[in-house]
Amino acid sequence: MMMTLRAIALIAAGLVFGLSGIAAAHHSGAAYDREHLRTTEGTVKTVNWTNPHITFVIECDAKGGAPVQTMVFEVSSPGVLTRSGWTKRSLQPGDHAVFHYAPLRDGNPGGFLLKVDLPNGQVLSFTLQPSDQ
Repeated sequence: MMMTLRAIALIAAGLVFGLSGIAAAHHSGAAYDREHLRTTEGTVKTVNWTNPHITFVIECDAKGGAPVQTMVFEVSSPGVLTRSGWTKRSLQPGDHAVFHYAPLRDGNPGGFLLKVDLPNGQVLSFTLQPSDQ
């Protein structure tokens, strides 16, 4: 009987740790270059406030003769942003701001949004809780 309980406990532990590895891989930040953070100014075009990750489409300001560029920024989940003080209305289409982000490693425009500086001085950022990583 004792051997059966140990076997069940080992199998259960293996499943838990195996599945947590799958979850960690799903939430991997490997697509983003966190060593070379960037900043851009632009106007929000679209907000997609849905699970599992919120996305913002930004039209960057044209500077120095460069053409206007559209970028897509991924952010954490609605739950993480809500716990950090964001609402669905914190950043809306038409809002102009400064966006701080980790760029995509493949060179495509966009990345993982880390912080937003609004013209009124408000800063939108978020903190990941241990359960969100």
